[in-house]
Amino acid sequence: MVRARPWLPFLAIAAGLGIVLPASAASQTINDSVYTKDQAKTGKQLYQDNCIACHDKKYFRPVLKAWDGQPLSVLFAVMSASMPESNPGSLPEKDYVDILAYILSLSRYPSGETPLEHTNNGLEEITIAARK
Repeated sequence: MVRARPWLPFLAIAAGLGIVLPASAASQTINDSVYTKDQAKTGKQLYQDNCIACHDKKYFRPVLKAWDGQPLSVLFAVMSASMPESNPGSLPEKDYVDILAYILSLSRYPSGETPLEHTNNGLEEITIAARK
């Protein structure tokens, strides 16, 4: 039996966009409480409005597992360039970051006091890592 790999489209999109998946030298991982509960709450509504039709709540667990060791900025780049499928790149960058915070909360990564930040290479400095 062939096992489904729902994260493969994200890898194909990354390749199509010319995104290189470098080894990360990030100072934090997604285990380090890199988003806030308020951000995830905002992201939940955005996810319901823009993502849930194609990506159920369990969709991103294998995506995060497959991208273990990569900067979080790679996932952000793919999301912001190719989603939602009906109108790629149409959301403000802050909305994509809030959706990303919600995805982390769905995948049971801890929230903290500092919001997830996409400016000033903030996502480049956070590594996707297996949940502790």
